[in-house]
Amino acid sequence: MRIQRLAVASFVLAFVSSVDAAAQKAGTTELGVFGQFTRADEAWHTDDGFGFGGRLGVFLNRRWELEGAFSTSSFDNKAPRPVGSSSVQTFNGQINFNLPFGLGGQTHDLILEGGVGGQRFASHTDFSAPYGGGLRIHFNNAVALRLDAIVEYVENPTAATFGFPPVIGVNSAAARSTNFEVRAGLSFLLGNSKAAPPPAPAPPPPQRQAPPPRTEPPAPPMRVAPAPGPNTDSINAVNRAREALLASVYFDFDHSELRDDQRAVLDAKLPVLRANPGVRIRIEGNADERGSDEYNLALGMRRAQATRKYLIDNGIDAGRIDVASNGEERPVCQGHDEDCWKQNRRDEFVIVAGGDRLIAPR
Repeated sequence: MRIQRLAVASFVLAFVSSVDAAAQKAGTTELGVFGQFTRADEAWHTDDGFGFGGRLGVFLNRRWELEGAFSTSSFDNKAPRPVGSSSVQTFNGQINFNLPFGLGGQTHDLILEGGVGGQRFASHTDFSAPYGGGLRIHFNNAVALRLDAIVEYVENPTAATFGFPPVIGVNSAAARSTNFEVRAGLSFLLGNSKAAPPPAPAPPPPQRQAPPPRTEPPAPPMRVAPAPGPNTDSINAVNRAREALLASVYFDFDHSELRDDQRAVLDAKLPVLRANPGVRIRIEGNADERGSDEYNLALGMRRAQATRKYLIDNGIDAGRIDVASNGEERPVCQGHDEDCWKQNRRDEFVIVAGGDRLIAPR
């Protein structure tokens, strides 16, 4: 009973402390192998055992996974059993609920598990119901370390001896037993990697041009006094104002809160917007490639809305600012590492109206 309460408390802690982040996409297949330690129920009259097993799972969506598992373990007998060992095979089907969280540039999962199955011990098979929790720690999109703690509840009143003693009723506790299993192994996630973008097409070969016809050298041009032009300093000031207005804002992984260093980028936009009341802009939120399309669209929108709120809180009319989200669909860097991902976690700014009449703030 103490083990059961500990398992339930672990589930609650896992649920409360999880962070909403990216996860596997629908159709991803998890193929895994694991080693197993089992603490057997006292009614079995065996020592704790060790074994191994395998699992096969399919993700229905980014949260839910159907999984089948098989394991076999060996136990040394304890008195009054005869000297020797006993083995048990466990097979079950279960459903897993994944709670993703970000850590170290990767997305990992807390897992809540429950299902039904059977255990074969001492030449008979009994109904079992596994429930527990685990961790899936990703090394990359395709390989992860899987850790599980399972409480295996086994019940079969018609086999209330678990092979010892031979008389039903003498070992009545064996009709309902609870085993505790700890598993550790590797999982291989098939179909979870994103395809690399296709290479850019090769430029067309240069065309051979005919040599120009020979002509007499042109007469030297007549010297003409230059006409008065626009003020170069004024043009440069307008260009700087436009650059400040279009400068991107960047975010940390799986966050939509503004970083302190990026607030300075937004502060530089405020005088430009105040000097140009006819200018309207659109803020487009973007995310890196990790996570599902739906999650990244929502994350991009939260980033755009956070930036919009900062501008409004600093006196810019809300009617001049639109927001949109591109999710992960418009990366500025095509690589698959942190150097590229940090460039793609951004808000971009588009001048919707008034850009042709932009003036520099005084």
